[in-house]
Amino acid sequence: MRAYMTSLNIGIISTLFALLLLTMFHQRDEILSRLKTSERDNHQAVMDTFRQKDKPFVDDVLNLDPKSLTETEALYKFYKIVSFPVQGVCRVLKRIGGQWLDWPDLPAHAADGDKFVCMDDIIMGKPCLIYSFGIANDWTFEDFMDYRGCEIHAHDPTVDFPAKRGDHITFNKLGLGVATEQTMDTLENFLKKNGHSNTTIDVLKIDIEEHEIAGFPNWLETGALDNVNQLAIELHLMPQHGGPTFIWLLD
Repeated sequence: MRAYMTSLNIGIISTLFALLLLTMFHQRDEILSRLKTSERDNHQAVMDTFRQKDKPFVDDVLNLDPKSLTETEALYKFYKIVSFPVQGVCRVLKRIGGQWLDWPDLPAHAADGDKFVCMDDIIMGKPCLIYSFGIANDWTFEDFMDYRGCEIHAHDPTVDFPAKRGDHITFNKLGLGVATEQTMDTLENFLKKNGHSNTTIDVLKIDIEEHEIAGFPNWLETGALDNVNQLAIELHLMPQHGGPTFIWLLD
């Protein structure tokens, strides 16, 4: 009888202990869930604050009449707009790639080739597609995004590299132009050839040394930018300072 009671007590204690553990795990999960919800709410509140702050600036840009400006006024207005990017769009903005240029013949030493990318939707394990035009000898951006797991189509007619690099990079010795030529092709055709005309392009990186301005009309008219989430472009504007360019850029 005593042995039976001892066994019964052990069973009751074990059951109570199991129930206690289940209660603790449930409470832990509930606390973690509340913390995550609170964190999301805080992030959303911060982003809402930035969007409220951005609104007058965005409204000013949308209501701007570029044709009412002189070319010089448009030049300064353009630089002011691009110098203050809106802050209520991206939670995780990262500077990716680039190298420090300290060549003896340069007028100044500086970072070059880095690109700012919003990583909000570029999540580990999720498909990611990148087109890159302009490599020279700097693969830092492409190599990092390859490490991240993105599929990358890199192009540059001025250099020679193997057709495959890393795990997900393909290289094509063709440049980005406004017509189909021996050494270049249009953005629309590049997307068609790869079956990406109706595919989301997570990042379109363009660094083509002063040819980007001439490409904008073609990219817009053909709809080649319609499925591009982010355009990471290096603008070379010094040759454009003589005009007439900046009224058109604002327009």
